[in-house]
Amino acid sequence: MNQDDFNEAERRSKLRMQVIYEGAKKPKREWVGLTDQEIYETWDFIIEDERQAIEFARTIEAALKEKNK
Repeated sequence: MNQDDFNEAERRSKLRMQVIYEGAKKPKREWVGLTDQEIYETWDFIIEDERQAIEFARTIEAALKEKNK
């Protein structure tokens, strides 16, 4: 490895560290949960079997995903 290769490797390393640092200092978003009303609106059926439970959970997940965009 010659001096130019070493300098390039060092430059890239510093750039990677800067990217990591910048990403780490970004503020984390506060979690936004569902209100009781939003839960009631989502719960528009009675869970009678496992398939419905999965469907209900996926509906809740979709509502949370939309709310946390």
